[in-house]
Amino acid sequence: MARRHRREAYEEYAEKKADLVARARTQREWSSQGVRNAMRKNPDNDKVRRKAATDSSEKQAQKVRQMESRIARLEEVVEPRKEWVLEYSIGAAPRSSSVVSTLNDAVVRQGEFVLGPVSLQVNAGERIGITGPNGAGKSTLLGLILGRIEPDSGTAALGANVAIGEVDQARAQFSGPELLADRFEELVPESTTEEVRTLLAKFGLRADHVGRPTADLSPGERTRAALALLQVRGVNVLVLDEPTNHLDLAAIEQLESALDSYDGALLVVTHDRRMLENVHVDRRWDVQDGRVREL
Repeated sequence: MARRHRREAYEEYAEKKADLVARARTQREWSSQGVRNAMRKNPDNDKVRRKAATDSSEKQAQKVRQMESRIARLEEVVEPRKEWVLEYSIGAAPRSSSVVSTLNDAVVRQGEFVLGPVSLQVNAGERIGITGPNGAGKSTLLGLILGRIEPDSGTAALGANVAIGEVDQARAQFSGPELLADRFEELVPESTTEEVRTLLAKFGLRADHVGRPTADLSPGERTRAALALLQVRGVNVLVLDEPTNHLDLAAIEQLESALDSYDGALLVVTHDRRMLENVHVDRRWDVQDGRVREL
């Protein structure tokens, strides 16, 4: 809110100053034109007519000085730094099989923690919101669904032609020693260096970011890099784990807008109830103490 007020105050100041400058310029042109007309129309040195024209020019010059004085008295408002604006879309891949993933009585044991048994199915194009407290098993559930974790009992099967795009909670793809530009090129080898830098710049990641180790980036900057990767890669299964963490409101709204037009399967883990409402999920799963319940 305060940022918007600063922007509005600056725009009001800039508009008023531009108007006064334009009026001063017009008055100055009229003053100069008056002197030229006086010289051209009075070659016979008619002092009366010449004086009248000169007086008129002086009045115009006085108005110019008044305008300049008003400009000088304006209380300057410094232009606020422009916010990063995300123009975002999600790259599409050919449609997957009609069933993206299936779990049948799947159980995962990690020390004393147990997830399951879980039986569920994710279909192509379904939009599923996943909620639950930290440590309840949401990330383990995602690992099962995506085929990264083998169940200790029961079965987990991934469908055919599944192209997964993911923003994980740790933003792990961008948390190592590699420079951001090098890491991004490694993940999208089909893109040129120039294309990579242009794409990252659209996400507010410019020259001072691309030459830094990804581990040195802020959480918000790593989130932007992960979103940029989704834009350039084609996906038909999108997994977002707390995607709004470290993003400002404008970026969250752009992400929500992009998800509106995305037609692949969507799994979004979030504590942000407002986001779940805005992305229009078809189903809701709640994870509590290793159990998955459909709401």
